[in-house]
Amino acid sequence: METPLPPQRGAFIAKLGAWLQLVQLYGVAIVVASMNRAFRELGSNGGADPTKLSAAIGEILIGVFSGIIIALPGLLLIIIAITALRYRAVWMFWFLCIYGGLMTFSYLFPVGLFFLIYALVKKDEFLRLQQPSAPSIQFP
Repeated sequence: METPLPPQRGAFIAKLGAWLQLVQLYGVAIVVASMNRAFRELGSNGGADPTKLSAAIGEILIGVFSGIIIALPGLLLIIIAITALRYRAVWMFWFLCIYGGLMTFSYLFPVGLFFLIYALVKKDEFLRLQQPSAPSIQFP
C-alpha cells in the first residue's frame, strides 16, 4: 500500500504569485485604451488640447505603474516558492519557461533570465513528479 505524498510546501504561494502576474494584463489594457485616446486627441480637428493629452498620458503612466506594483510581489512570491520552499510541480516548470522567456523581452530581463535558467537547470526536479512509478508486485 502506497503512502500518500505530503502536500508540497509553497503551493499556495506559487499559485498566488502566478495569478498576480496576470494583473499586468490589467495595466496593459489601461495603457492601450489611454494611448488610443491620446492618439485620437492628436488627430482631432484643430490640433490636440494639451490638457486632454496630458490627462491621457497620466492614465498611461498610472496603468504602467499599477501593473508593475501589483506584479512585483507576485514575482517575489514565485522566487520564494521555488528557491526557499523548493516548490516543484510540472505546471511551475512550464510557467517558468514560458513566462521567463516572455519576460526576457521586457524591462524584467534579469528576472526572466533567472526563471529560464532555474527551470532548465532544475528540470529533473520539476518533471520527476510526472514520471509514472513502476508497478509494485505484492507476494502473498
